Amino acid sequence: MKLVYLVLIIVLSTTTKAWNHPDVNSTKVPEMCPLMDHQEYSSGIWHDLITPDLKASKLFYKTLFGWSYKEENIKGFKYTIILNEETVIGGMIEVPNIQSSTWISSLPLEASELNSRIKLAISNGAKLAVKPLKVASLGKQVILEGPQGSVFSLSSKNAINSPAMSDSGTNSWLGIELWSDDPEQSKEFYEQTFEVETREVISENKPYWYFTKGEVILAGMIKNPVTNQGGQWVPYVKVASPSAMVTTTKQAGGDVILSPTDTIRNGKLGIIQDPHGALVAVQQEN
Repeated sequence: MKLVYLVLIIVLSTTTKAWNHPDVNSTKVPEMCPLMDHQEYSSGIWHDLITPDLKASKLFYKTLFGWSYKEENIKGFKYTIILNEETVIGGMIEVPNIQSSTWISSLPLEASELNSRIKLAISNGAKLAVKPLKVASLGKQVILEGPQGSVFSLSSKNAINSPAMSDSGTNSWLGIELWSDDPEQSKEFYEQTFEVETREVISENKPYWYFTKGEVILAGMIKNPVTNQGGQWVPYVKVASPSAMVTTTKQAGGDVILSPTDTIRNGKLGIIQDPHGALVAVQQEN
């Protein structure tokens, strides 16, 4: 797991574009918002929160989702493993010299697929944030910048990130969604890089897209609703009550970008921002 920590540290010291988060007042959420309530949805994504204040972030997400933590210290850097009901679901790392927090989403792949997928992503226009790194017994990880600046990671599947492939219940990950400045460009990139299909649906005259393989929904995509930030991947957490989460977010010092409303997903969706700027969507499953 040291591989994950070290790569993220290097990226944060060399990349600035991906970490400029919008404030609440600059975010306009369209009427047609995420549709992530399908039972066939499949994620398998590992998530790491990069934060300038680990203590504050731990308290915020514990208050919000009841997450517990396991602490590690690697070469002077604090790292926290996130557990939901004793299942490992992700991690946090403190980088004091950054101004805002962000979630980095990583797709764990078998070794036989990882190298070819990295090459394919680069040939389709992705840029390496750092050179690929490899650590014995843990494998390889790269962080890539896709179209419009959306950052994502590809890594070797191992004993640490494999739990992300299983369902760990309420207050765990529901999926991810791409906020894209140019959905057509994003469709082409991800279709060619990951051999997925893109399905468009229309509701209230507004488009929404799914990335799919067969009948399985892998991720969602909307036109970027943020006015001062490039494209980004936003993680979803499945919750029992989005309204309760919004209330708790305010009490815990976060901001609310979208409060649940009957006109959007029947009140099942909220979008929040933690005290240091990272975006998270909370949604009730059917």
